[in-house]
Formats: sequence, structure tokens, C-alpha cells
Amino acid sequence: MNIRHLPSVTRLAAGSALGLALAATASPAFAQDNDGEYWVSLKNRIVVTATRTAVKAEDIPVTVTVKSDEQIADELVTDIRDLVRFEPGVSVQRQPARFGAALGTTGRAGNDSFNIRGIGGNRVLVQVDGVRVPDGFTFGAQAAGRGDYVDLGLVKSVEILRGPSSALYGSDGLAGAVSFITSDPADFLEPGKNVGGLLRAAYNSADEEFSETAILAGRSGDWSIMAAYTRRDHKELDNKGNIAGGVTPTGTSGKDANSGPLRTLPNPQDGHSNAALARIVYDPGNGHKVRLTGEYLDTDLYTNGLTGVTATRNAQGVVTASVDRLEGFDTGERKRVSLDWSWEGEGAIDFARVALYWQDGEDNQYTEEDRTPAADRTRLNTFENRVIGASADARADFATGAITHRLVFGGDISKTRQRGLRDGTVPPFGETYPTRAFPTTDFTRVGLFVGDEISVAEGRLLLYPALRFDWYDLSPDNDPLLPTFAGAKQDGSRVSPKFGAVWKITDDVRLFANYATGFKAPEPGQVNQFFSNIASGYTSIPNPDLGPERSESFEGGIRFSSDAISLDVTGFTARYKDFISQEQVSGNFLPNDPAIYQFVNLDRVRVKGAEARFEGRASSGLYTTLALSWAKGDVIDPDGVRSPLSSIDPLKLVAGIGYRQREGRFGGQLIMTHAGRKEASRTTGLCTPECFRPDSFTILDATAFVRVMEALTLRAGVFNILDKKYSWWSDVRGLASTSLVTDAYTQPGRNASVSLSFRF
Repeated sequence: MNIRHLPSVTRLAAGSALGLALAATASPAFAQDNDGEYWVSLKNRIVVTATRTAVKAEDIPVTVTVKSDEQIADELVTDIRDLVRFEPGVSVQRQPARFGAALGTTGRAGNDSFNIRGIGGNRVLVQVDGVRVPDGFTFGAQAAGRGDYVDLGLVKSVEILRGPSSALYGSDGLAGAVSFITSDPADFLEPGKNVGGLLRAAYNSADEEFSETAILAGRSGDWSIMAAYTRRDHKELDNKGNIAGGVTPTGTSGKDANSGPLRTLPNPQDGHSNAALARIVYDPGNGHKVRLTGEYLDTDLYTNGLTGVTATRNAQGVVTASVDRLEGFDTGERKRVSLDWSWEGEGAIDFARVALYWQDGEDNQYTEEDRTPAADRTRLNTFENRVIGASADARADFATGAITHRLVFGGDISKTRQRGLRDGTVPPFGETYPTRAFPTTDFTRVGLFVGDEISVAEGRLLLYPALRFDWYDLSPDNDPLLPTFAGAKQDGSRVSPKFGAVWKITDDVRLFANYATGFKAPEPGQVNQFFSNIASGYTSIPNPDLGPERSESFEGGIRFSSDAISLDVTGFTARYKDFISQEQVSGNFLPNDPAIYQFVNLDRVRVKGAEARFEGRASSGLYTTLALSWAKGDVIDPDGVRSPLSSIDPLKLVAGIGYRQREGRFGGQLIMTHAGRKEASRTTGLCTPECFRPDSFTILDATAFVRVMEALTLRAGVFNILDKKYSWWSDVRGLASTSLVTDAYTQPGRNASVSLSFRF
């Protein structure tokens, strides 16, 4: 990768990182005398997601971010959007709640999902303890996100893998993978103690969130048990808007001074969630371990949709029609039970694991709308994913001459029943409720994989080949709610190879490269999405020949790692094929010639970019961090015409300086985040007449902690210290430059968070 080919801001940041690296090498290593365990643990971070075996992060051929529970707490993280606050190349969309009853989904998905290097949604694999999080889904006025299915208060660590992951995990790992790992009782039980736990309370002023976490663990002989619970109560997320609403002389406006589509203040919200985790562990000490886990999460969010309370006036200013009330009541629930057995010992097989699990995730969105003179109406949209599955894997460590192997192999099988419901009063003209957007479908996945970590030349060369075979089957029911629709059955298979290499030039310097493939099987709602309104002249038909989306990624770079500094510089290119898109394939919107819609494999996508990350640590306790990402992508239609991929975020640069006292009693950091402005040429065709592109911005955040006593830690943070008015491109994407409500998409002004943790 030639650094001269990068944008000027990127060159400056990359050059700064190299300069800081050279400066840091002049400082003595400090890990032994400055809160040693903390810094050594960071340097020796272990990653599992990348290879399905425990490998030091510096020895893997891909880019993986690891966040521990301590880092999550120190950064005052409350949700997955906060989790990637300082993470270039990864984002989470969260738009303001401005949805309607029958039209419009803006903000309804909450924290939607992860976007990795410009590709997001269901194309990123998200799992908790190896179990897939339910899919997101959008249809009509329904938008079910994935980000609120996980509560970070119960998470021990998070691994974010950039690049395809299908060679080890199968479908959905098209662009990357995010793995959440929950805690074991042993994480809270110190040697010699049979009882331990954690109590934590926190407050975040950006949405007035209060959260409380309680974790209790105990041990008796070979048995240990843990119970954990987190409660959250919050309001709407603040912004820099200042218009409450108002009445205009003609046309559609607010019904009063506090409502209407011109409102830029957030719509009032009131939400809460409950998350619980229980785990029993039997560990007899002979290498065997059995765990039984139960997990429960529910969310409840009320929205007073003042932006949808409107009045239509004639030329004389008289109201001729109005929406008098618009309220949304959204609930979500995820339940999981899993049982796993693992063994570690000696022999031809030195590790084995078998797991069984059941999970049910459901999203419900209910809306009430009072209208005059039109009839009042309601809408109820649900989306459910119920899955039962099993997985097994094993590891064999052996040598063939001077070459050592760490072979991992296994398989998994799951069956998901996916279904949704569309119901309510006063359905659209030509439609009948209740109905579904697609028939209830059983989605079966079966996969077999093998991977190896090959060590050559006494560990100077590490090779990581992997291969996986997947088979999937979609079997729709003959659904009584869709009496005139015959769903199409579909099955298919895919082989996903991967190969990575790490060459240790010296003990500190490594070159790495990786080739990976990914795929995503079609979703039930794509193969068999159904809507038919012949009276209005449109319908949808199934596509039994819809193929999986595919990806290929090449990544390479250089990595420097020592006690004093860490530096990664990475370049990547990715090709995505057969992107699934819903298209009008025939018809003219007439009752006798209706428009026919169908999901088809249409687009190709090309993405290329660069990322860099630097950490410098001095013996005095000072440390500095620098990270940046830049990417560019195009969508290529079947005729070869290119258009920009709008889902790629602009350049992002994060730089910080901090201090950590040598015994870890107190510390803090100041973090600068700079985001570039999306280039106009990279939004062509997305908006009419053109897109709103937020200005580039630079914000400052600060976090700090102090151990009040050995077991008691106080943490605090001030975010957007300079009270900047700014917006993220991921939130405004698709908003026209002519919009009068761009301030509604801004982020909170200056805000603060505080937490108090007691570990016993």
C-alpha cells in the first residue's frame, strides 16, 4: 500500500502514527513497573473469533478489535453505538424517531445493526456465546433492528472481526462478525473465595438513562453459579434541534406549536429494559466442564410522535384534515437456553466441545393514530425468530516434522422458524388484515468446517487455512393467512475457503495477509415476500431461484508490537457479488396489468480502503492512541454502470492521550474524533436533487476513573466537550439537501456520564 495514494488527512494521520511509534521506541518498556497486569493483558490480547482457537491478536492475519468488560466500563458504554464510538471503520445507525403509522420507518429500528467497512445489516454476523442474534427486518412501516437484542451490562468481552467470516461460521458473515461473550462465575470469584460479584449504578445525561447492574457468583466444591441482572430506564436521545413545531398558513403543518413535520426537537420517548443471565457450571477438575445458561432480555419503548401530529389547511387557513395523535408502543424480547460441555486434556484430540441451544427473539411494533375526518387506525407489526441448534468442535495439536499444527474442526446445525404478522384496523385499500409479509418459514442451516494454524520455521511463519461447507433449506408453510399465495421452497449449498499468513520478520515486526470468502443465504422474506393489491395495481411474486450473496476479501499489512508500542497498518479490497435487491420486473400499475415486484440477484459491489492503529505507552504512565479508517466503494449494475456505495462512512480519525497511575488507582484520557465530509461525487443518485452532507467535524471527549477504595471504582466522562453541532453520515444517509429538519439528525450537545462500581 502506497501511503501517497491516500487522502491528505489520512497521510497526515498515518505519518503522525509512524512518528509517534519512532518516539515511543526511545522510551524504556514499562509493562513491569506500571500497572503491569493491565498493560500486559492489552498487549497479549487473545482472539477466538478469527480462527475459532485462542490466538494472540498480534499473530492473526486479519483486523480484530477486542473490547474487555473493563474497557467497556472505562469508556462509559451503554449500548452498541457507544461500543464503537472510538472505532474507525465500524458504525451503528441510529436515526431520530420520526416514523408514521402506515408510512415511514425513520428511527423505528433504534440501534439498527453494525456496519463494517461499508456493509451492514444482516450481512454482518452477530452472535452471543456462539448463538446468532435474530435477523433485522423491514417491510412497510415496520423496521426491526438487531442492536437492542444485546445488553452490554452482562458481557465479558466483544470481538469485532473485519472481513468475511463464512469459512468458519457460515452464512451471514459476508462483511464481518461481532461476537459477544458473557461472563462465567469464575470471572467474579477470586482464589480462595467462594462468593463474589459486582454492583454498578450509572447515569447518562444524553438520554437521561439510569442503569443498575447486580451480579452474584458463588462456588461450592465442583459447582459454581452466577446470576446477573441489568435494568435500564431512559428518555429520548437529545440533539441540537430547537424547533418545537408550529403552524404555517397553508398545506400540511403541525396541529399546534409543539408538533408537525418541521419539528426538530426529539419526539418524547420513555423506555426501559430488563436483562438477566443465569449460569450453572460443573467443573470437576479433570478437564471436563458443563455449563447451563439461561438468558432473558426485554425492551419497552413508548414514542409520542409529535412530528406526525399534523393539520392540512385550505387557502383560508381552515383545517380540512388532521392527525390528532400518533403514538408508538414497541417491545422486544430475546430468550435463550443453552447447554454446553467442553473437555481439555492430552492425546490425539486435546480439546472438544458440544453445545445445544434454544432461542426465541420477537419484535412487536404497535402504533395508534387518531385522525379527523378520516377513521382512526392502528397498526401491529411483529417479527419472530425461534431457533433450536447444536454445534460441536474439536482441536488437535500435532507436528509433522518441524511443522506444528493446531487443527480445529467441527460442524453445526440449526433450524429457525421465522414469521411475522401485519395487523390492525382500517387496512390500506385493497388489502385485508391480518396478513403476513411472507409465509411462516423453517430455515435450516447445516455446516462442516476445518481450519488449521500451521507453524513453520520455529514459529516465524504462521499459516491459517480454513474451509467450510454449508447447506441451507427454506421451507415455507401453507399459511392460512395467505390463502392465495403459494410459497416457493429453496435450498442450496456453498463452499467457503480462507487462507491467511503471518510472517514474523523479527520478534516485534510482522507482515500479514489474508484471503477470505463470505456468503449470505437468501432470507425467507426475500424468497417469498408477499403483498398483493390488485385494486391499486401492484403485487409481489416469489423467487425460488434467488441465489446467495457472495464476497471475496483481500487484506494485508504490517504490524509492530513491543512492550512500548503497537502499530497496525492495513490495506484491503473486497468484492461482493449477487447482492439481493427488490426490483419491478414487469407490469404497469394497472388492475389488468399490475406491477410485478421480485427479489433478484442484481448488484455487484467493490470496496477498497485502508486502516491504521497506533498505541504508545511510556514508563511514566502516559499513553497515546491513534486510529483511522478510509474506504471507497462502488455499486456496479448488470450493464457495468458504476454508482457510489453510499453506506460507506467518510474518513474517521480518532486520537487520544491519557494517563494511568502505575498501580491503576486512577487515570483518564482525552479523545479527539474527526469525521470527514462525504464527498458529493460519492452520493450521486442517492437523493433528489442531491444529498444533505453534514460538514466535517472534530469533537473532544474525556473519560476518567479513580479507585475510591480497593473494591470501589468511580468513572466519569464528558462527551462533546466543545458542544459542537454535528451529525454522522450513517444517520443522515438518504436525507435530501432540501430537507428542513436536518437539525433533527444531530447528535447530543455537551453531555456527561458517571458510574460507580463495587466489586466484592
